[in-house]
Amino acid sequence: MKTSAKKESSEQKNEITKDNKKSERTENIVAVAVFILLILLGVAIPTKGFGLFEKRIDSGERINVPLSLNDPYTGSTNASIALVVFSDYSCPNCKLGEEITKSLMSKYPDKIIYIFKDLPLTRIHPNAYSAALAAECAKEQGKYWEYHDYLFEHQEQQEPQYLREYAKLLGLDSEKFNNCFEEQKYKKEVDEDVKTAALVGVSGTPTFFINGIMVVGAQPEEEFIKIINSELERKG
Repeated sequence: MKTSAKKESSEQKNEITKDNKKSERTENIVAVAVFILLILLGVAIPTKGFGLFEKRIDSGERINVPLSLNDPYTGSTNASIALVVFSDYSCPNCKLGEEITKSLMSKYPDKIIYIFKDLPLTRIHPNAYSAALAAECAKEQGKYWEYHDYLFEHQEQQEPQYLREYAKLLGLDSEKFNNCFEEQKYKKEVDEDVKTAALVGVSGTPTFFINGIMVVGAQPEEEFIKIINSELERKG
């Protein structure tokens, strides 16, 4: 009987020890999670949410659009006007928007830097995501804007076989391009643009930001000119 009692007591102690260890592990996990959260809050507060959520009113609503070093751009890096566009290579209105952008850049040489962000609307444009990936692969070989323009000129043919053919026609290394395209090497970059679009309230294409002022759709060029002239006057 004494042996049985000792055995039961020993088993109870083992169970208690196991429970205590589980409790300690749980507390440690919670402590680490809280610590990480505090670190994030400590960083996010002084940086205004990592720069993703800053929104301010100044001569119209301005939205701080997060940019990446990988974003393709053209124009002067000393420009007074930052023109950011979220666009879809298969979208007819985006093609119009691209024409407007080129016209604006010719009217304001050295005044505009144009930054392109991908927002492939795959529900209505099934080839748009592949086109965005292909353009990134062309960028890898230094021919982003040539490929970019070619995509807008050939919106009716953007299936994968055409995307590969365009690379060949533009003088890219076909093997390198095809490997990049097949493995979706730049999926992360395209997906980040899509996430950024959601963060800044973009749901359709094309959507432009002129120094943070949102313009939705391929509006008449005069609307863009009004904002640009106002911004140039404001900056003196």
